[in-house]
Amino acid sequence: MSRYARELDLRELNAHTHGILLTPPGSDVLDVGTADGHPVVQGLKARGCRVWGVEIDPEAAAIAAPLCEQMVVGNVEELDLTDSFGDRKFDVVLCLDVLEHLVEPLPVLRRLASMLTPTGILVASIPNVTHAAVRLQLLDGKFTYTDTGLLDRTHVRFFDRDEVGKLFADAGTTVIERLEVRREPHETEIPLDLSAVPEETLATIKADPDARVFQWIIVARPGVEVEGEATGLTTALLAQTGQLEKAVRESADHIIWLEGHLAAKTEHEQQLEQQATNLSNRVLELDATLRERVGELLVLDEQVKALRADQAVKEAYVAHLQQSLGIESAPAPTAPPVWHAAAPVHEMVDRAVTRLQRSPRTYRVLKATARRVRRR
Repeated sequence: MSRYARELDLRELNAHTHGILLTPPGSDVLDVGTADGHPVVQGLKARGCRVWGVEIDPEAAAIAAPLCEQMVVGNVEELDLTDSFGDRKFDVVLCLDVLEHLVEPLPVLRRLASMLTPTGILVASIPNVTHAAVRLQLLDGKFTYTDTGLLDRTHVRFFDRDEVGKLFADAGTTVIERLEVRREPHETEIPLDLSAVPEETLATIKADPDARVFQWIIVARPGVEVEGEATGLTTALLAQTGQLEKAVRESADHIIWLEGHLAAKTEHEQQLEQQATNLSNRVLELDATLRERVGELLVLDEQVKALRADQAVKEAYVAHLQQSLGIESAPAPTAPPVWHAAAPVHEMVDRAVTRLQRSPRTYRVLKATARRVRRR
Protein backbone atom coordinates (compact mmCIF):
# COMPACT_ATOMS: atom_id res chain seq x y z
CA MET A 1 0.00 0.00 0.00
CA SER A 2 1.25 3.49 -0.84
CA ARG A 3 2.40 5.63 2.09
CA TYR A 4 -0.17 8.21 0.96
CA ALA A 5 -3.05 5.72 1.01
CA ARG A 6 -5.53 5.72 3.87
CA GLU A 7 -8.86 4.17 4.76
CA LEU A 8 -11.91 6.03 3.50
CA ASP A 9 -13.82 7.89 6.20
CA LEU A 10 -16.14 10.54 4.81
CA ARG A 11 -16.67 11.90 8.33
CA GLU A 12 -13.09 13.20 8.33
CA LEU A 13 -12.42 16.36 6.33
CA ASN A 14 -9.17 16.01 4.41
CA ALA A 15 -7.99 16.30 0.80
CA HIS A 16 -9.27 12.83 -0.10
CA THR A 17 -12.79 13.24 1.31
CA HIS A 18 -13.09 16.74 -0.18
CA GLY A 19 -12.05 15.43 -3.57
CA ILE A 20 -14.65 12.66 -3.45
CA LEU A 21 -17.48 14.86 -2.17
CA LEU A 22 -16.77 17.65 -4.69
CA THR A 23 -17.01 15.21 -7.59
CA PRO A 24 -20.58 14.91 -8.94
CA PRO A 25 -21.84 11.31 -9.05
CA GLY A 26 -21.42 9.62 -12.44
CA SER A 27 -18.55 11.89 -13.56
CA ASP A 28 -15.65 10.98 -15.80
CA VAL A 29 -12.63 11.71 -13.62
CA LEU A 30 -8.92 12.05 -14.29
CA ASP A 31 -7.11 11.34 -11.03
CA VAL A 32 -3.52 12.61 -11.16
CA GLY A 33 -1.46 10.97 -8.42
CA THR A 34 -3.70 7.94 -8.06
CA ALA A 35 -1.35 6.06 -5.71
CA ASP A 36 -2.81 2.58 -5.16
CA GLY A 37 -6.41 3.75 -5.37
CA HIS A 38 -7.02 3.95 -1.62
CA PRO A 39 -9.30 5.67 -0.86
CA VAL A 40 -10.05 8.14 -3.68
CA VAL A 41 -10.62 5.81 -6.63
CA GLN A 42 -12.64 3.45 -4.44
CA GLY A 43 -14.77 6.34 -3.20
CA LEU A 44 -15.33 7.67 -6.71
CA LYS A 45 -16.31 4.22 -7.98
CA ALA A 46 -18.85 4.01 -5.16
CA ARG A 47 -20.39 7.24 -6.52
CA GLY A 48 -20.76 5.73 -9.98
CA CYS A 49 -17.80 7.56 -11.52
CA ARG A 50 -15.40 6.29 -14.14
CA VAL A 51 -11.75 6.97 -13.30
CA TRP A 52 -8.62 7.35 -15.43
CA GLY A 53 -5.38 7.43 -13.51
CA VAL A 54 -1.84 8.86 -13.67
CA GLU A 55 0.72 7.50 -11.18
CA ILE A 56 4.51 7.76 -11.02
CA ASP A 57 5.02 4.70 -8.79
CA PRO A 58 4.73 1.49 -10.89
CA GLU A 59 3.91 -0.74 -7.89
CA ALA A 60 1.11 1.53 -6.66
CA ALA A 61 -0.16 1.97 -10.23
CA ALA A 62 -0.38 -1.81 -10.63
CA ILE A 63 -2.64 -2.03 -7.58
CA ALA A 64 -4.92 0.81 -8.72
CA ALA A 65 -5.07 -0.20 -12.40
CA PRO A 66 -7.94 -2.76 -12.03
CA LEU A 67 -10.11 0.01 -10.57
CA CYS A 68 -9.46 2.41 -13.44
CA GLU A 69 -10.59 2.67 -17.05
CA GLN A 70 -6.98 3.37 -17.98
CA MET A 71 -3.77 3.75 -15.96
CA VAL A 72 -0.82 5.77 -17.23
CA VAL A 73 2.46 5.25 -15.39
CA GLY A 74 4.98 8.10 -15.36
CA ASN A 75 5.88 11.59 -14.18
CA VAL A 76 3.02 13.95 -15.07
CA GLU A 77 5.59 16.70 -15.78
CA GLU A 78 7.15 14.55 -18.50
CA LEU A 79 4.11 12.75 -19.92
CA ASP A 80 2.36 13.78 -23.12
CA LEU A 81 -1.20 13.65 -21.81
CA THR A 82 -2.67 14.14 -25.27
CA ASP A 83 -0.78 11.12 -26.49
CA SER A 84 -1.98 9.15 -23.44
CA PHE A 85 -5.67 10.15 -23.48
CA GLY A 86 -6.23 11.55 -26.97
CA ASP A 87 -9.03 14.10 -27.21
CA ARG A 88 -10.85 12.79 -24.12
CA LYS A 89 -12.36 15.47 -21.90
CA PHE A 90 -13.12 15.00 -18.24
CA ASP A 91 -15.84 16.29 -15.97
CA VAL A 92 -13.42 16.48 -13.07
CA VAL A 93 -9.63 16.51 -12.86
CA LEU A 94 -8.31 15.68 -9.39
CA CYS A 95 -4.87 16.86 -8.40
CA LEU A 96 -4.79 15.98 -4.71
CA ASP A 97 -1.48 16.48 -2.88
CA VAL A 98 0.40 16.60 -6.19
CA LEU A 99 1.36 20.19 -7.16
CA GLU A 100 3.78 20.62 -4.24
CA HIS A 101 5.75 17.61 -5.53
CA LEU A 102 6.32 19.15 -8.97
CA VAL A 103 9.32 21.22 -9.97
CA GLU A 104 7.20 23.36 -12.32
CA PRO A 105 3.51 22.95 -11.43
CA LEU A 106 2.27 25.79 -13.67
CA PRO A 107 2.66 24.04 -17.08
CA VAL A 108 1.07 20.89 -15.68
CA LEU A 109 -1.88 22.86 -14.31
CA ARG A 110 -2.41 24.52 -17.72
CA ARG A 111 -2.45 21.15 -19.52
CA LEU A 112 -4.86 19.64 -17.01
CA ALA A 113 -7.25 22.60 -17.30
CA SER A 114 -7.30 22.13 -21.07
CA MET A 115 -8.58 18.57 -20.60
CA LEU A 116 -11.82 19.66 -18.89
CA THR A 117 -15.28 19.77 -20.43
CA PRO A 118 -16.81 23.28 -20.71
CA THR A 119 -18.53 22.78 -17.33
CA GLY A 120 -15.76 20.69 -15.84
CA ILE A 121 -13.85 21.52 -12.66
CA LEU A 122 -10.30 21.02 -11.46
CA VAL A 123 -9.95 20.11 -7.78
CA ALA A 124 -6.52 20.46 -6.17
CA SER A 125 -5.26 20.30 -2.59
CA ILE A 126 -2.20 22.32 -1.59
CA PRO A 127 -0.53 22.38 1.85
CA ASN A 128 -0.10 25.72 3.62
CA VAL A 129 3.53 26.49 4.47
CA THR A 130 2.39 29.34 6.76
CA HIS A 131 0.60 26.98 9.16
CA ALA A 132 1.30 27.71 12.82
CA ALA A 133 3.24 24.46 13.25
CA VAL A 134 5.75 25.49 10.56
CA ARG A 135 6.09 28.98 12.02
CA LEU A 136 6.69 27.66 15.51
CA GLN A 137 9.31 25.21 14.26
CA LEU A 138 11.10 28.04 12.44
CA LEU A 139 11.02 30.14 15.62
CA ASP A 140 12.80 27.24 17.27
CA GLY A 141 15.45 27.46 14.55
CA LYS A 142 14.38 24.26 12.77
CA PHE A 143 12.98 23.17 9.42
CA THR A 144 12.71 19.39 9.72
CA TYR A 145 11.08 17.24 7.05
CA THR A 146 8.63 14.49 7.91
CA ASP A 147 7.37 11.41 6.04
CA THR A 148 4.01 13.01 5.23
CA GLY A 149 2.14 16.23 5.90
CA LEU A 150 3.14 19.88 5.66
CA LEU A 151 6.85 19.18 5.39
CA ASP A 152 6.76 15.91 3.45
CA ARG A 153 10.36 15.17 2.48
CA THR A 154 9.34 14.86 -1.19
CA HIS A 155 7.87 18.40 -1.39
CA VAL A 156 9.82 20.68 -3.70
CA ARG A 157 7.42 23.65 -3.81
CA PHE A 158 5.79 25.53 -0.92
CA PHE A 159 2.74 27.80 -1.06
CA ASP A 160 1.05 30.48 0.98
CA ARG A 161 -2.39 31.94 0.23
CA ASP A 162 -1.17 34.46 -2.33
CA GLU A 163 1.02 31.96 -4.17
CA VAL A 164 -1.93 29.58 -4.53
CA GLY A 165 -4.08 32.32 -6.05
CA LYS A 166 -1.28 33.41 -8.39
CA LEU A 167 -0.63 29.83 -9.56
CA PHE A 168 -4.25 29.24 -10.65
CA ALA A 169 -4.60 32.69 -12.20
CA ASP A 170 -1.41 32.18 -14.23
CA ALA A 171 -2.77 28.80 -15.34
CA GLY A 172 -5.73 30.56 -16.98
CA THR A 173 -8.32 29.29 -14.50
CA THR A 174 -10.79 30.91 -12.17
CA VAL A 175 -11.03 29.75 -8.56
CA ILE A 176 -14.72 29.31 -7.82
CA GLU A 177 -14.30 27.72 -4.39
CA ARG A 178 -11.48 27.79 -1.85
CA LEU A 179 -12.05 25.38 1.02
CA GLU A 180 -9.87 24.84 4.05
CA VAL A 181 -8.74 21.80 6.00
CA ARG A 182 -7.89 23.14 9.44
CA ARG A 183 -5.60 21.66 12.07
CA GLU A 184 -4.40 22.99 15.39
CA PRO A 185 -0.60 23.35 15.86
CA HIS A 186 -0.40 20.11 17.87
CA GLU A 187 -2.46 18.15 15.29
CA THR A 188 0.16 18.03 12.52
CA GLU A 189 3.10 15.69 11.92
CA ILE A 190 5.54 18.38 13.09
CA PRO A 191 6.74 17.67 16.64
CA LEU A 192 6.26 20.69 18.90
CA ASP A 193 6.64 21.48 22.57
CA LEU A 194 3.92 24.10 22.97
CA SER A 195 4.64 24.42 26.69
CA ALA A 196 7.99 26.03 25.76
CA VAL A 197 6.34 28.69 23.57
CA PRO A 198 5.53 32.02 25.29
CA GLU A 199 1.78 32.54 25.49
CA GLU A 200 1.98 35.94 23.78
CA THR A 201 3.91 34.46 20.85
CA LEU A 202 1.44 31.60 20.46
CA ALA A 203 -1.52 33.99 20.64
CA THR A 204 0.03 36.28 18.00
CA ILE A 205 0.58 33.39 15.58
CA LYS A 206 -2.90 31.95 16.11
CA ALA A 207 -4.45 35.37 15.47
CA ASP A 208 -3.56 35.00 11.77
CA PRO A 209 -6.58 33.38 10.01
CA ASP A 210 -4.25 31.17 7.94
CA ALA A 211 -2.32 29.86 10.96
CA ARG A 212 -4.71 26.93 11.37
CA VAL A 213 -5.14 26.19 7.64
CA PHE A 214 -3.47 22.84 7.07
CA GLN A 215 -4.23 22.79 3.34
CA TRP A 216 -6.42 24.53 0.82
CA ILE A 217 -8.87 22.69 -1.44
CA ILE A 218 -9.13 24.68 -4.66
CA VAL A 219 -11.99 24.27 -7.11
CA ALA A 220 -11.27 26.00 -10.42
CA ARG A 221 -12.70 26.27 -13.93
CA PRO A 222 -11.00 27.13 -17.20
CA GLY A 223 -11.16 30.81 -18.09
CA VAL A 224 -9.65 33.91 -16.52
CA GLU A 225 -11.92 35.88 -14.24
CA VAL A 226 -11.33 37.90 -11.11
CA GLU A 227 -11.27 35.56 -8.15
CA GLY A 228 -14.04 36.45 -5.77
CA GLU A 229 -15.34 35.14 -2.51
CA ALA A 230 -16.36 31.49 -2.76
CA THR A 231 -20.13 31.41 -2.35
CA GLY A 232 -21.02 28.03 -3.87
CA LEU A 233 -23.37 25.66 -2.08
CA THR A 234 -20.57 23.12 -1.65
CA THR A 235 -18.38 25.76 -0.05
CA ALA A 236 -21.13 26.80 2.34
CA LEU A 237 -21.91 23.20 3.34
CA LEU A 238 -18.29 22.21 3.77
CA ALA A 239 -17.49 25.44 5.61
CA GLN A 240 -20.35 24.72 8.01
CA THR A 241 -19.09 21.15 8.38
CA GLY A 242 -15.63 22.52 9.12
CA GLN A 243 -17.06 24.79 11.80
CA LEU A 244 -18.90 21.85 13.34
CA GLU A 245 -15.72 19.76 13.22
CA LYS A 246 -13.81 22.57 14.94
CA ALA A 247 -16.52 22.84 17.61
CA VAL A 248 -16.31 19.09 18.17
CA ARG A 249 -12.52 19.28 18.56
CA GLU A 250 -12.83 22.20 20.97
CA SER A 251 -15.49 20.32 22.92
CA ALA A 252 -13.23 17.26 23.04
CA ASP A 253 -10.35 19.40 24.31
CA HIS A 254 -12.64 20.92 26.93
CA ILE A 255 -13.80 17.46 28.00
CA ILE A 256 -10.18 16.38 28.37
CA TRP A 257 -9.51 19.49 30.47
CA LEU A 258 -12.57 18.81 32.62
CA GLU A 259 -11.53 15.18 33.11
CA GLY A 260 -8.06 16.31 34.17
CA HIS A 261 -9.57 18.93 36.51
CA LEU A 262 -11.98 16.36 37.94
CA ALA A 263 -9.16 13.87 38.41
CA ALA A 264 -7.10 16.49 40.24
CA LYS A 265 -10.12 17.44 42.36
CA THR A 266 -10.85 13.78 43.13
CA GLU A 267 -7.23 13.22 44.11
CA HIS A 268 -7.39 16.28 46.38
CA GLU A 269 -10.62 15.03 47.94
CA GLN A 270 -9.01 11.62 48.50
CA GLN A 271 -6.06 13.33 50.18
CA LEU A 272 -8.43 15.32 52.41
CA GLU A 273 -10.41 12.16 53.20
CA GLN A 274 -7.17 10.36 54.12
CA GLN A 275 -6.14 13.29 56.31
CA ALA A 276 -9.56 13.25 57.99
CA THR A 277 -9.24 9.48 58.58
CA ASN A 278 -5.76 9.96 60.04
CA LEU A 279 -7.00 12.75 62.32
CA SER A 280 -9.99 10.65 63.39
CA ASN A 281 -7.69 7.73 64.25
CA ARG A 282 -5.43 10.11 66.17
CA VAL A 283 -8.40 11.47 68.11
CA LEU A 284 -9.41 7.90 69.00
CA GLU A 285 -5.87 7.17 70.15
CA LEU A 286 -5.78 10.35 72.27
CA ASP A 287 -9.23 9.55 73.69
CA ALA A 288 -8.07 6.04 74.67
CA THR A 289 -4.91 7.51 76.24
CA LEU A 290 -6.97 10.10 78.09
CA ARG A 291 -9.32 7.43 79.43
CA GLU A 292 -6.32 5.39 80.58
CA ARG A 293 -4.80 8.41 82.33
CA VAL A 294 -8.12 9.25 83.99
CA GLY A 295 -8.34 5.66 85.25
CA GLU A 296 -4.83 5.96 86.65
CA LEU A 297 -5.75 9.26 88.32
CA LEU A 298 -8.83 7.66 89.90
CA VAL A 299 -6.65 4.86 91.29
CA LEU A 300 -4.14 7.39 92.61
CA ASP A 301 -6.98 9.41 94.13
CA GLU A 302 -8.20 6.31 95.97
CA GLN A 303 -4.66 5.66 97.15
CA VAL A 304 -4.36 9.26 98.37
CA LYS A 305 -7.62 8.93 100.26
CA ALA A 306 -6.40 5.71 101.83
CA LEU A 307 -3.11 7.36 102.80
CA ARG A 308 -4.98 10.31 104.34
CA ALA A 309 -7.17 7.95 106.29
CA ASP A 310 -4.11 6.05 107.47
CA GLN A 311 -2.41 9.32 108.37
CA ALA A 312 -5.48 10.42 110.32
CA VAL A 313 -5.45 7.17 112.29
CA LYS A 314 -1.75 7.58 113.04
CA GLU A 315 -2.14 11.20 114.08
CA ALA A 316 -5.07 10.27 116.31
CA TYR A 317 -3.02 7.50 117.85
CA VAL A 318 -0.06 9.80 118.50
CA ALA A 319 -2.30 12.48 119.99
CA HIS A 320 -4.03 9.97 122.25
CA LEU A 321 -0.70 8.47 123.23
CA GLN A 322 0.69 11.91 124.13
CA GLN A 323 -2.37 12.71 126.15
CA SER A 324 -2.14 9.42 127.99
CA LEU A 325 1.54 10.00 128.76
CA GLY A 326 0.89 13.56 129.90
CA ILE A 327 2.84 15.14 127.10
CA GLU A 328 1.75 18.58 126.04
CA SER A 329 0.64 18.47 122.45
CA ALA A 330 -0.05 21.04 119.82
CA PRO A 331 -3.62 22.05 119.16
CA ALA A 332 -5.37 19.18 117.56
CA PRO A 333 -5.89 19.69 113.85
CA THR A 334 -9.28 19.81 112.46
CA ALA A 335 -10.54 16.29 112.34
CA PRO A 336 -10.39 14.95 108.79
CA PRO A 337 -13.45 13.57 107.20
CA VAL A 338 -12.25 10.09 108.11
CA TRP A 339 -11.96 10.81 111.91
CA HIS A 340 -15.09 8.90 112.78
CA ALA A 341 -13.55 5.80 111.14
CA ALA A 342 -10.69 5.87 113.72
CA ALA A 343 -12.87 5.49 116.88
CA PRO A 344 -12.47 1.69 117.17
CA VAL A 345 -8.72 2.17 116.89
CA HIS A 346 -8.74 4.68 119.76
CA GLU A 347 -10.40 2.18 122.05
CA MET A 348 -7.71 -0.36 121.25
CA VAL A 349 -5.05 2.30 122.00
CA ASP A 350 -6.68 3.05 125.43
CA ARG A 351 -6.54 -0.56 126.44
CA ALA A 352 -2.91 -0.78 125.38
CA VAL A 353 -1.92 2.33 127.38
CA THR A 354 -3.66 0.98 130.52
CA ARG A 355 -1.66 -2.21 130.30
CA LEU A 356 1.56 -0.23 129.80
CA GLN A 357 0.95 1.92 132.90
CA ARG A 358 0.90 -1.24 135.03
CA SER A 359 4.55 -1.76 134.02
CA PRO A 360 6.47 1.41 135.20
CA ARG A 361 9.74 0.56 133.46
CA THR A 362 8.08 0.03 130.06
CA TYR A 363 6.01 3.14 130.64
CA ARG A 364 9.12 5.29 131.17
CA VAL A 365 10.71 4.00 127.94
CA LEU A 366 7.60 4.75 125.91
CA LYS A 367 7.29 8.20 127.52
CA ALA A 368 10.87 9.08 126.57
CA THR A 369 10.23 7.81 123.02
CA ALA A 370 7.12 9.95 122.76
CA ARG A 371 9.09 13.05 123.77
CA ARG A 372 11.63 12.42 121.07
CA VAL A 373 8.88 11.94 118.52
CA ARG A 374 7.31 15.19 119.66
CA ARG A 375 10.52 17.15 119.30
CA ARG A 376 10.83 15.95 115.73
